[in-house]
Amino acid sequence: MSGAILVFVILALAFLFLIAGWLKPDIVAVLVLLALVLTRIIEPAQAFAGFSSFAVITIAALMVIGDGLEKTGVVEWVARRLERVIRKRYNRLLFVNMAVPGTLSGFLNIVAAASFFIPVILRLCKQMGVAQSKILLPMACTALIGANLTLIGASHNLVVHSLLEDARGFGFGFFEFTIVGAVLLAVAMVYIFLIGQRLLPGKQETADPEDVPVTLKLIDTYELEDRLFEIWVTEEIEGEPCTVGEAYLKKDHDLELVTIVRDGDHLEYSDKNVELREGDMLLVQGRQGDAEALAEKQEAMTFFGPPRAQKKYPLSTAELAEAVVPPRSAAIGHTPRELGWSETYGLKTIAYYRDDRPHRKGALDIALQEGDSLLFYGPRAKMREFNPEKDLLIYFKPGIAEVTSSKKHQAPISAAILLAVIVVAALGWFPIAVSAMAGAALMVLLGIVEWKRVYNVIDWKTLVLIAGMYPLGVALNQSGAADLVGEGLVANLGSLGPLAVLAGISVICMILTQPMHNAAVAIIMTPIAINAAEMMDSSLTAFCVAVVVSCSATFLMPFGHPAPFLVQEPGDYKPSDYLRFGIGLNALTLAVILLIVPMLWPL
Repeated sequence: MSGAILVFVILALAFLFLIAGWLKPDIVAVLVLLALVLTRIIEPAQAFAGFSSFAVITIAALMVIGDGLEKTGVVEWVARRLERVIRKRYNRLLFVNMAVPGTLSGFLNIVAAASFFIPVILRLCKQMGVAQSKILLPMACTALIGANLTLIGASHNLVVHSLLEDARGFGFGFFEFTIVGAVLLAVAMVYIFLIGQRLLPGKQETADPEDVPVTLKLIDTYELEDRLFEIWVTEEIEGEPCTVGEAYLKKDHDLELVTIVRDGDHLEYSDKNVELREGDMLLVQGRQGDAEALAEKQEAMTFFGPPRAQKKYPLSTAELAEAVVPPRSAAIGHTPRELGWSETYGLKTIAYYRDDRPHRKGALDIALQEGDSLLFYGPRAKMREFNPEKDLLIYFKPGIAEVTSSKKHQAPISAAILLAVIVVAALGWFPIAVSAMAGAALMVLLGIVEWKRVYNVIDWKTLVLIAGMYPLGVALNQSGAADLVGEGLVANLGSLGPLAVLAGISVICMILTQPMHNAAVAIIMTPIAINAAEMMDSSLTAFCVAVVVSCSATFLMPFGHPAPFLVQEPGDYKPSDYLRFGIGLNALTLAVILLIVPMLWPL
C-alpha cells in the first residue's frame, strides 16, 4: 500500500508540473523515472526499459520515414491537388480539408500533414473570401481523429499496443481499430457540417498580402511597392483558352507580364500565345488599379497584391531573394540572360540596384558590375534551394528548402517504402517495429533522408517523454496502484455493468489528455484499463481501444497535441473557441466508443 501511495504522489506531482508548465514535459518524464527508482518502487533495469521498448523504436523509425515523405513532397503533392478539386465551393472546401487530412493522418505524421495543409487552406480562403477560422480547427480535429485509423496513426497508439503486448503476450493488429476510427471520422464530419462550423468565429478572414510586412523591405528598397503585383489563376478559365497576350493587352490594362510560376517551376515563355492554366501565379508590373481590374475581369483570377513573404504560412506560392555580385565573380561583364540563371535556378531577375538607386527595367540584359544587387522572384521550392555559390553572394533568402526539385523524383520511392511498411506489418510478417526500422533504413540508404540529418529529424523530446513515463505504467502495476484505481472504478460503476466502467475510463482519459501529451496519458491509463477489464472479466482489447480513441480526443485545449496548437495563430482562435467547438466532438467520441467498441469486442 505504501508503494501505491508513493506512486500516486509522484503521479500527482508530475500532473501538477505538466499543467502549470513549470518544467518541460520531457524533463518531468525524466524526473518521474528517477523518483520511481530512488524510492525503490521499480528496479533500475525496469526504469530504462522504456528506451528499448517497441513503441519508442517504432516511433523513432516512423519519424525518419515521415521526414522522407515530407522532403520528397508527397504530402505537398496531395495538398496542392486539393486546390484543383474545390473550385470555389465552400462545402467542398470544408469536406475535402477534413476528409483528406483525416485519412492521411492514419498513415503519416499528423503535424507534417497539418503544416502542409494550412498554407493551402489560407490561399483558398483568401480566394473565396471565407473566414479561415471556419476551416482550420475542423481540419486539425479531424486529423487527430484520423489517427485512430491504423496502429501507426499516433504515438499513443503504439504505447497502448506495447503495454497490451506486455500484459497478454500480443497487442493490436495493424487495422484492429480501423472501423472505430472510420465511424468516428464520419460522425465528426457530419457534426462539423451541421453544427460545429456554426460554433466557430467567422469574422476573421485571411490577411490581405498588402497587410503583411514586406520581407526585409525588398519591395521598398527596389521601389516596386506600387508597381509589382501577383495574380493567382485559381481555376480553369471558362470558355475559350485565355493566352498571355489576351490577358495583358496594354490598351486594356497597361500591364507588363514579368513572369509566370506554374506547378512549382518558373515558366519561360517565348511569345504571347502561352495559355494560362489553373494554379498559375502571375507577376505583373504596372499600377495596382490595372492589376485589380484584370483580376476582376476574370472570375478565375484572384488579386494577391505585391509579392510578400509571410514568416510561417505564406499565401503566395512564390518568394523573393536578393543577391550581390562579389569581387572577381565570373558573372562580371555578363548579363543574367547570358548566364542562364533563369534556366539554372528557375528564378527570374526582376530588378537590380546600382549607383545607390534601384533599376526596374532591363534587369535581364544589363552587363553586371561588381557590387550590383539583384532581386530574384520565383517558386518557393526553387527559391529556398537557391545556391549560386561563387557567382553571387546571397543577401537574403526566405528559408531552408521545403521540397527541393532534386528530391521530387524520389517521391514515388518514399511512398512505396511507406506502403511496404504498412503491408509487412498488416500481414504480420514482422512486428511493426522491425518493418518501420527497415523502412527508415531504406530512406537513408537510398539518400531520401541524408544520414547526417537522421538524428535531427527525430523528435527526441517526444521519445524521452514516452520512455521516461513508460516506467510509470510498470510502477502502477507493481505497486498495486492500478488495482486500486481499477477497484475504485469497478466499485462505483461496476454495478452498472462493464459498459459503465468503460465509460469511466474513457472520460478520465479525455480529461487528462487535454493538458497532457496523449502518450503520457496512455501510459498512465492503459494499466488501469487492463486491470479494470480483468476485474470485470471483460475484453482487454475493448478497454485498450477505448484508451486509444479517447486519448486522441484532444479538442478542448490546444496543448495536448501540436495539431490544434498549429492552427491557433492563423485561425486567431481563443481558448473559448476550442471549448465551444470541441465539447460536442468529445461527446460524440464517447458515444462512438460506447456504441461501436462493444459491438466489435463484446464486453
